[in-house]
Amino acid sequence: MREEPAMIGIDDAVKRSSSGFALFEYGFRPFFLFAGLYAAVGILGWIGVWLGTWTPATPLALSEWHAREMVFGFGAAALAGFLLTAVPNWTAMGPIHGARLASLFGVWLAGRIMAWLSGEETAIAFAVVDLAFLPALAAIVSPGIVRRNLRRNGAFVLMLAILTSANAATHAEALGADWASARWGIELGLGVLLVMISIIGGRIVPAFTVGGLRMAGQPMAIEPAPRLDIVAIAATASFVIAWAIGAGEPVIGVAAAVAAVAHCARLARWKGWRSFGTPLVWILHLAYSWLVIGFALVAAHGLGAPIAVSAGFHALGAGAVGTMILAVMSRAALGHTGRPLVADRVTVIAYYLVTAGVGLRVATALFPDLADLATIGLAGGLWAGGFAVFTARYFPILVGPRADGRAG
Repeated sequence: MREEPAMIGIDDAVKRSSSGFALFEYGFRPFFLFAGLYAAVGILGWIGVWLGTWTPATPLALSEWHAREMVFGFGAAALAGFLLTAVPNWTAMGPIHGARLASLFGVWLAGRIMAWLSGEETAIAFAVVDLAFLPALAAIVSPGIVRRNLRRNGAFVLMLAILTSANAATHAEALGADWASARWGIELGLGVLLVMISIIGGRIVPAFTVGGLRMAGQPMAIEPAPRLDIVAIAATASFVIAWAIGAGEPVIGVAAAVAAVAHCARLARWKGWRSFGTPLVWILHLAYSWLVIGFALVAAHGLGAPIAVSAGFHALGAGAVGTMILAVMSRAALGHTGRPLVADRVTVIAYYLVTAGVGLRVATALFPDLADLATIGLAGGLWAGGFAVFTARYFPILVGPRADGRAG
């Protein structure tokens, strides 16, 4: 996702952003803003469920309701923001904005509101609204990809279709279909997001590392390794397939182990240790590290180690997916609004909070003695707090006009 050159300081930019309203001028704006907000609200709501202070009126098991909203609510919003920003760059086609963007965002928002308020009596209406979002997104981004660069980015069209099918499985179970499994749909949806991170991360982490360190006066080079890239993506896809078909823990464990090794080799080549002084870069490496850690933990569980499988899945979901989303949203919000590609102290605090939340949540899964209500609640609060800080800091940036006065 190419970024626009920075023009003025972030503090001056924030002051200027209050002079106009630009929320629907580019796809990343509403979806990144509300992805951050929904991440915070969603986890805080789940903590309330965990503590027994409220219960959503959902036909699904409460854990499935929570997981579905993280994957198809938070994850889908962030994915939409990314694709609606990247595809115009990939295809040299104009961005979606104005009424079309507002309408698409309205579908997503309506689905999220209904997810919290709908019960069995409105499950059909919720399914119709919620299942309309990803196909609508695909209808917008797919034509340009198919016409201009199908070979390089056609996989994203396929993955949007798979995500839609996975979400449909969650609604089918909620509607009483005995052949459907919400858990299967959620796991498949998470798996698709992991494949996307494998593809997108392999492009942006080395590119942004080279660019970021060059800007910091530390020039470096990362040689392309296309064969390793293919192996890492294929290993991730193989894991997702094994997981989706219920291949059994030993097979899933081996697939996860191969993926962990491939992604570790990739990560080592990118020399993330050189980026410690550049937060917008090291957060990308940290996000990708959770991919390695998550696959390693899932592999250990599948191959017989006394490790709860939830440790690996929290490392993959809250860690790899959550942290990569935060990293991409903060960087893209700055670059595509004409601001310097520099994470200020508030942004870095958001990074620290999310990282601490993931680390503590994984620890509670690894060490059952830690897994009490207070510790798990603290882990969720830290993670949610990170996204709340991001939302508060980037609200004027995402709602206000570009810092350089240009459209978009």
